[in-house]
Amino acid sequence: MKTLTDDAVLHIASFMDTADMLNVALTCRRFGSAATDDLSLMERGAHQLIESAPTHEKNWVPYKKGTSTTWIGLYHELLKLRAPPSFSSILGSGINYVNKKYHVYASLREQYQQQQLQQAKWLLRRRQYPLTKHSIAPSSSTVSCVAIGNHIMSHGVHSVKFTMTRVEKISFGIIRPFDEYWVNMNDVSCKDGFNPFESWSDMIDATSSRRKHWGESNVHCCWYETYPGSCQWTDWETTSQTIDDWCGMEHALEGDVGLLLDLDEGTLSVYKNGRRLGIMKHGLSGEYCWLMSIQGASNSTAVQIKRGYLVSNRV
Repeated sequence: MKTLTDDAVLHIASFMDTADMLNVALTCRRFGSAATDDLSLMERGAHQLIESAPTHEKNWVPYKKGTSTTWIGLYHELLKLRAPPSFSSILGSGINYVNKKYHVYASLREQYQQQQLQQAKWLLRRRQYPLTKHSIAPSSSTVSCVAIGNHIMSHGVHSVKFTMTRVEKISFGIIRPFDEYWVNMNDVSCKDGFNPFESWSDMIDATSSRRKHWGESNVHCCWYETYPGSCQWTDWETTSQTIDDWCGMEHALEGDVGLLLDLDEGTLSVYKNGRRLGIMKHGLSGEYCWLMSIQGASNSTAVQIKRGYLVSNRV
């Protein structure tokens, strides 16, 4: 190993993924443990790979001095964000993967019709027997589903494009990352429907291990309602729910909906078929994932997720 120069090792490291780097770092002190305050060879290799990345990618994984963050760990996060956007989790009724995890198909027609029938029967009983105590009316929130993206975004600027067939009551936005354990444990129980704007206690449980990464923002789930185009967001800790109009608001019933999340500025912008509508929400910070949600639609749709084009939010 004495004939293998540091430059040669760093060149070899440039072809490694993070798992390979960690394995090499465990082989000897030279590769994995710096004798002084300098970085080890594998840490130097990861550092160089990050420094050679485009500026917008470097901003995704800022190094914080004085923390336990390692360059290999940051490079691992960078590689995950470089991966194509996909739907890592689907929850609710009537939703399935079509093409791996980049395409989902949601058909809520049958559930919607059953729900409408239940509501009609309830109203009929109430009219026929007005003096009789009746049970609570069936809720429309049971016909619902969501698809959550694979990227966990906490810094820098990120963009995504959703392509959909014509559908009503579909929304696109951001949500706090869920614990994988919670998703696996509750996948079956969510088959009757899932709405992140209503199940506040479930949302707190689903995100409990990551709450320290939320930052100061109280916007825990925020989406663009394609009709009428309003902004809907919620604070799970206070169970408040807000619907806002915004400058540039338009509906989008089919085609492409693009989102640009700027976590340096704390904003979320909306694009319709490539045309910028404007900044929908301010005051964002901490970790978010991309989100697609259908709440109470009576027709089916297919939705595809792709990486969007990065453009500046700062106008």
